[in-house]
Amino acid sequence: MIRLNVEVSGDKGLRKYPIWIGARAISLLGAAIRRSGDYSRLHIVTDERVWAAGGRKLSKAIAGTRLPASRTVVPSGEPSKSAELLARVWSDLIRAGCDRRSLIVAFGGGVVGDLSGFAAASILRGIDFIQVPTTLLAMVDASVGGKTGINLPEGKNLVGAFHQPRAVVMDLDFLRTLPERELRAGWAEVIKTAAIRDAALYRFLESHGERLRRRAPGSLQRVIRACCRIKASIVAADERESGLRMILNFGHTLAHAIEAVRGYGSLLHGEAVAIGMTFASLLGESLAASRKGTAGRVERLLHAYGLPTRITGCPIEPLLAGMQRDKKRGASGLRWIFLPRLGAARIHEDVPADAVRRELRKFLRGPPSVH
Repeated sequence: MIRLNVEVSGDKGLRKYPIWIGARAISLLGAAIRRSGDYSRLHIVTDERVWAAGGRKLSKAIAGTRLPASRTVVPSGEPSKSAELLARVWSDLIRAGCDRRSLIVAFGGGVVGDLSGFAAASILRGIDFIQVPTTLLAMVDASVGGKTGINLPEGKNLVGAFHQPRAVVMDLDFLRTLPERELRAGWAEVIKTAAIRDAALYRFLESHGERLRRRAPGSLQRVIRACCRIKASIVAADERESGLRMILNFGHTLAHAIEAVRGYGSLLHGEAVAIGMTFASLLGESLAASRKGTAGRVERLLHAYGLPTRITGCPIEPLLAGMQRDKKRGASGLRWIFLPRLGAARIHEDVPADAVRRELRKFLRGPPSVH
């Protein structure tokens, strides 16, 4: 079992919370709840598939707290990150008798974590929550750092709040039964993290792909720990995404537009990010912001992990409009994250719109990816 600590200093003072990573880590959940506060009751937010597969395990883990528990079970998938489902969570919390000393337990993937976290940030002007991520993507990215939110038809994650969890409990046993497509989507965020911050981790992903794709526990734990360390250090330096934290958006400018244009759930988030990283790498090379060959190396690694790197049947104008609505804008152009070299990222403000249009038109005419 591995324990990492996240420390965030901001307008709410210094906040610390642990991340537990390991097989059977869920057995630590009861103790994590007791250490986090003196709570009146628990409310679990989960999705249908996760609750059917792991609800009994979670119920056993919280039984020792002897706290009354209620739950909201939402449909599985990205469409549940909506205002309608958020309102249902709010109503369930109030009807169950939750007060400001209640605790939300987010049990599921990134959708459940984002939805639960925003509910916790907003209900009764803010209550505590704990993350129990069950997907690779949620473990390496969504559950750490306090970003919460929902989607609008106009764009991804346009409504939300920064709200740090009190603890994150990552039980690697959940990855043993994770559907293959969802595992691949998680690899996109792993590759992103290595590409922006850790060249050694990137090389490890290149040389240990077979073991990682077979879900070898030791290799998985090593990669998840490395990603969480990187994310924790970035969040500690810039909780509110006013500077350094922006590099975590590598690939997300186009990815969010793709998700909005194609319809949430048509592509998994990680699949859209893989396509977005490929395009950002090509755009960076075209602007001499990345070394030649960077895009090819990124695309090869994404292919090796079974991820798409191109998209077809998506008109350029809706994508450009979607990117303009994205949160990652500068004063007179889009903000992009480029890779001067693998393992290092740089924020580029106000990238010319005509350059983006030109490269995106070429990109959309390119060959489709190989799954």
